[in-house]
Amino acid sequence: MRYVKIIVVFALIYAAYIGLSKFMDSSVDVAKKVTEIEDLENTNKVNSKEVVGLMMFLGNPPEMKEHLLTKHIDDCSFKKELAEMNSNAMYKCILVDAEVKDEKIVRVLKELEVLEE
Repeated sequence: MRYVKIIVVFALIYAAYIGLSKFMDSSVDVAKKVTEIEDLENTNKVNSKEVVGLMMFLGNPPEMKEHLLTKHIDDCSFKKELAEMNSNAMYKCILVDAEVKDEKIVRVLKELEVLEE
């Protein structure tokens, strides 16, 4: 009889453990889903505006590979000269309509005007 009581106690402890672990797993899943939703909301808060960007072109025909947000045309020109001294790529300062997030160009929507060749 004594062994039966011990087995029942261990069975109850095991059942409580299983129930608690299932509850914790579901709360972790909820937290992950909340984080995913917050990330989606943050990506939708990207600003679209006209900015001056230094664009790097590679290949034949030239294809834009990288872009850098600059504050104004003078800053872009200076960075263009430095980049051309250290690279074989083609660089252009371009006024673009772009999605900007955290002071970085996320995606170029439309090239508006080449400011300097």
